[in-house]
Amino acid sequence: METAEQAINRHHQAINANDINAYLDSVHFPFTYQNYNGVSITVENAAAYRTQFRMPWDIIKETEPNWSHTALVSLEDVARSATSQVFKYIGQRINSAGQSEFELQAIWIAVFKDGRWGVQFRHNLGSTS
Repeated sequence: METAEQAINRHHQAINANDINAYLDSVHFPFTYQNYNGVSITVENAAAYRTQFRMPWDIIKETEPNWSHTALVSLEDVARSATSQVFKYIGQRINSAGQSEFELQAIWIAVFKDGRWGVQFRHNLGSTS
């Protein structure tokens, strides 16, 4: 069975791959995303995500047009229970030239339900500097 950390990694990889199906398979609904600037969305289900919300890679590319992918720098287990695990996520945004643009930090929460782990909450804290 997949662990919470493996689910987080699968979620991260789906974002880098710009893969809608893999991304939606890596989350649990209702899914909440909150940004450091106060923007917060809650998506009730996969169908709503497909039709009413932009995918994370599209949002990243709006503010970082040269974004290629995000390298996972570290994943720290902050708190856990039998059905929920909180991680501090550190990533480096890599541009199309292969250079690091900046380092970001976030809180990602994986939840175990329906027999599997999936990401149910992400809070982007912004740049680490």
